[in-house]
Amino acid sequence: MSESALKAFDLLFHLSRSGSSSLAKLARDTGWDKATALRYLTAMEKRGVVERQEGDWTLGLALVELASRVPVTENVANHAKPILDELARGTGETANLSALAGSELMYVAKADGGRALRLRSSPGDRLPLYCTAAGKCILSRLPAPMRTQYVAEARLAPVAPNTITDAVRLSDEIDRTIKQGWAIDDEELEPGLVCYGMPLDLPRYGFTGAVSVSGPSGRMRQSQEEILAALRWAIDQLLAELGGSKDEDATPIFGPGRGGFKSSDWHRPGSEIYE
Repeated sequence: MSESALKAFDLLFHLSRSGSSSLAKLARDTGWDKATALRYLTAMEKRGVVERQEGDWTLGLALVELASRVPVTENVANHAKPILDELARGTGETANLSALAGSELMYVAKADGGRALRLRSSPGDRLPLYCTAAGKCILSRLPAPMRTQYVAEARLAPVAPNTITDAVRLSDEIDRTIKQGWAIDDEELEPGLVCYGMPLDLPRYGFTGAVSVSGPSGRMRQSQEEILAALRWAIDQLLAELGGSKDEDATPIFGPGRGGFKSSDWHRPGSEIYE
């Protein structure tokens, strides 16, 4: 990257931290002379990348347009795939990365563990939040008013014999997930299927999701502690890889695109079967 481009990015990142700044303060904080700083700012102003407001410089609306075109969830999935592959190899079960998609979850990346009996799911499949481990993880990371609204308004249909259909029980389950840091789908989506999940927050990218491991109930219950340890490893790796943070007050760069998807009809339960 050319020195000129690097200088332009230096100014943009400085403005992202300060919110707004006078030319004199920009020059002082960056160590540039005013003429150089003004030359770069004026060039970027022509493209709408920065703006002048009451004498101070701020980031411009053109950045919002650029940010809206970044395939955030796709990029997160690409970074996650090697880690999911390792998670699946280590547990021998199916590993999934899911993202919040409107009021449902969507599988965005998957890795199979190589067992003869494995969960069949595909990126793009959508499921409800209330009857999946990943969904409970996502609910546990939403602001309290959004959780309350979801529990109050969701149609808690029984999709399996163990599905939680009582709002109070679901609230208790979300609270338990918040306290312990992981969730279980105990045959609530499919009879014979158990899934463990842990939340994945990437506030910088406006990404709210979860990593989960699914398999037949007998194998999963016997290996619970090993699977939870493997999930913790995967979450730590993803946070290190993508610069994640558990700071709920962090300001997302791509906030308007939280989760990366628009809501639409979800993939009906029952299609995630063993093969």
